[in-house]
Amino acid sequence: MGGGTLTEVEAEMEHGRAVWSVKIVKDGVRYEVHVDRSSGAITRSRTKADDDRGGHHAEDRDGDEGRHGRHHG
Repeated sequence: MGGGTLTEVEAEMEHGRAVWSVKIVKDGVRYEVHVDRSSGAITRSRTKADDDRGGHHAEDRDGDEGRHGRHHG
């Protein structure tokens, strides 16, 4: 990503794992990345455009193979 502005870092628990929740803004897009505190692996990432008033966002979780929150049967 590079070049964004770090706006917030919080220690959180996600599914029993200790993670850092890192929020970054770049070019009008807000990014939230969860990083496993033990391994440094990214466990989740989301984006939300500042002008997206509908509250929709794209999300990618580790191991979801690009499904982005939609149920595939």
